[in-house]
Amino acid sequence: NRSTTKSLKPYELIGLEYRLGSDPAKHGTGDCLSLVRTVLGHYGFTVPKGERDWYRRLRKKDHSIFFEELNRWGVESPPKLGTIGLCKSEDGYGMAAFWEDGWLSYKKTFGELVVNWSPLEGHMVEGCYYHRK
Repeated sequence: NRSTTKSLKPYELIGLEYRLGSDPAKHGTGDCLSLVRTVLGHYGFTVPKGERDWYRRLRKKDHSIFFEELNRWGVESPPKLGTIGLCKSEDGYGMAAFWEDGWLSYKKTFGELVVNWSPLEGHMVEGCYYHRK
């Protein structure tokens, strides 16, 4: 029941472990989609819902789903509150949420993927998207 699920504040995500398809408020772990949904949702922005097909494609390492969905959801924008950054890493692609003049995203720390804050230049950002009204 969504009405009883506690919504987290962005800073409460820092250190959260990664698990594909999970929700931080329900499972205590998350993925990049639930991360951006939590951060942007905290500020009243609408974020795309993850569809089952997205996760199937991601498990097959088909990262083009990010480009398709972010281009459908938003428009190119400089980083600002409400933007999602599409970031490239050694493992492929992931999404980051603009927060506190930097990015909240999953990064490897001591071999584990956990939510981390980084300055804007701390990511290879392939695109920055702001919600299309």
